[in-house]
Amino acid sequence: MEHFHYSIQRNGIKTIGKIVILMGLIVLAVAFLFEVETDLNKVLLVGGGAVVIGCLMISISEGTLIDFEANKFKEYQSFLWIKFGEWQNLPKIENAELIHYTYTESNFPNGISPTISCNTTVYKCVLVSGGKKFRVFDYSKEKDAIVALDIIRSGFRL
Repeated sequence: MEHFHYSIQRNGIKTIGKIVILMGLIVLAVAFLFEVETDLNKVLLVGGGAVVIGCLMISISEGTLIDFEANKFKEYQSFLWIKFGEWQNLPKIENAELIHYTYTESNFPNGISPTISCNTTVYKCVLVSGGKKFRVFDYSKEKDAIVALDIIRSGFRL
């Protein structure tokens, strides 16, 4: 199956999941390396529970799959690495283009921390159907967007 896979990066929940796993492993390691007064069942429940919850958190994702051979696409949500979503027929893709969008990003001024702003560029791989944007895939690096555009253009033979 010749396909294109775009995954929406939500690094915040994955980072928190890794931290929760690390905390669970620390709880388990401390209980086995040092003598503690806490019941072993409670330690296993807390440490093991944190590891399980962290694994669940890092397994969550979402994105889009495009199957060029079957001319279908699926927007999915993934939990426990199982992708949930339905395949839909693709309209006729007329063009795929790369655009970049630069904007000023700043944190929320709260009166305590300094307000920091910087210019951010997002590279967008745009699929055009019927003269309108059909799907847009965002990338933070131009190199990744160019690779995705090449895969899409060769898949749709544009």
